[in-house]
Amino acid sequence: MRVRKQIFRALKKKPMTFWELINFQDSHIAEFTKTLKELMEEGTIEYKDHKFYLSKDVPLRAKEPVLCPICGIGVKLQGFFLEVFKQFVEDTKDRPLPKSDYDQGFVRPEDTISRVAFMYERGDLEDQEIFILGDDDLLSVAIGLTGMAKRVTVVEIDQRIVNFIRNFCERKGINWIVVCEYNALKELPPEEKGKYDVFITDPVETSKGLKLFVGRCIEALKGKGSVGYMGLTHREASLNKWWEFERFLIEAGFVITDILRDFSVYPERENMWEEFYKTYELMKWLPLSIPDTDWYKSSFIRFEAVTEPKLPEFDPPRSPKELYLDEEAWATPKTPRTMEENL
Repeated sequence: MRVRKQIFRALKKKPMTFWELINFQDSHIAEFTKTLKELMEEGTIEYKDHKFYLSKDVPLRAKEPVLCPICGIGVKLQGFFLEVFKQFVEDTKDRPLPKSDYDQGFVRPEDTISRVAFMYERGDLEDQEIFILGDDDLLSVAIGLTGMAKRVTVVEIDQRIVNFIRNFCERKGINWIVVCEYNALKELPPEEKGKYDVFITDPVETSKGLKLFVGRCIEALKGKGSVGYMGLTHREASLNKWWEFERFLIEAGFVITDILRDFSVYPERENMWEEFYKTYELMKWLPLSIPDTDWYKSSFIRFEAVTEPKLPEFDPPRSPKELYLDEEAWATPKTPRTMEENL
């Protein structure tokens, strides 16, 4: 289905040869040609003078340019998504600041919109049902400003963020974004399981926390062909932890399709983390000063279900301490909440 949409939006921009069109979709040649044949048989597209044309109008925007013109991998905010970025900055001026209780921190506004733009590029935004676990980046607000998704559900532990997103939706008249308070240590509500095409999360980076957050999201997906997105750093996640987590994804039925290294930056000044640093393990080995540069960065990872997703067995965290803290959590605040042994 995603490949069909990628073909439609490319041809809505202009007629294309086979060799042009193949660059605007991400399937293998056999699937691409099979899809073209199906669309021609349906009468949705036609082929003449060595070019493919749309025969019918489709309810999609013409392909928006979002990829970097130099590398062809990263995202450059331009056109429609540049306008979304400007509106996002305006609409999030009074966003809640991070709380150490939940190990929060948000990425730069341009990085939030770049994530949405990349999802659009991969065909994971338009007319999709999207599940977001934790939204201090306000990705749901950014998606709301595009008007492209079919439905978005946000589950979030922080009532301040819940209220912020609800107020945004009320002001904008958006009724297809739903947000509710939720603690990932609890079971996912049955009504949210198996209902979504795409999920996005920025999990805590303990071994148990990674699997818990992504595991909850996997439970929310519909099935084969569903997609997950997540942020993961090299600051508090060793390559061994990456390896262990990649094995978890493979066992769950997923293949990693994209890793954009250091795609998102957490801005020091805007997050106002000064108090957090007092409890960081990082600050104990030398008398370090408060950072004067943005140093905490996250890679953006996309993975797709090639079989029916199946959650592997794993040892889940049973307390906030197990969720937030492990031997690699050197930049995670140790607060009364994260040190609790029980809920």
